[in-house]
Amino acid sequence: MNKFVDGNLTVIIQDLKKLGREGGASAYLDNGDMMVLKAKYGTIRKRAFIGGKATVVDLKVDYKNILPKIKLINRNGILVAKRFRLGSSNLLKLTGSGYNRLSRKERKNGTIQKVSTPRRINVTSKNKF
Repeated sequence: MNKFVDGNLTVIIQDLKKLGREGGASAYLDNGDMMVLKAKYGTIRKRAFIGGKATVVDLKVDYKNILPKIKLINRNGILVAKRFRLGSSNLLKLTGSGYNRLSRKERKNGTIQKVSTPRRINVTSKNKF
């Protein structure tokens, strides 16, 4: 089954910022590091020596510098984007699940329909069948 949706759904910096704002998103880099997505930047957890003691620090990374190095993006256990080879270029494409990018027209008009919650049915012990 092909999870990739047709169209121009390459990941852009705006998508990374939106995923960071919504929370629960992480990106895996080419070198094996994991980056947690935040609203304005990503953080990579590394070991460093501070004052002669080994500690774990979070490094801030700008999205424009790290975007070409992202291999996959997960959000709450769902694969949101994956880098794959298309001809001679490597593209980071949205899979179509776990994240939905709205077009300008959809944001302006609000054409996305909200899913209503099902009604609860009161069940009593005196049901007649």
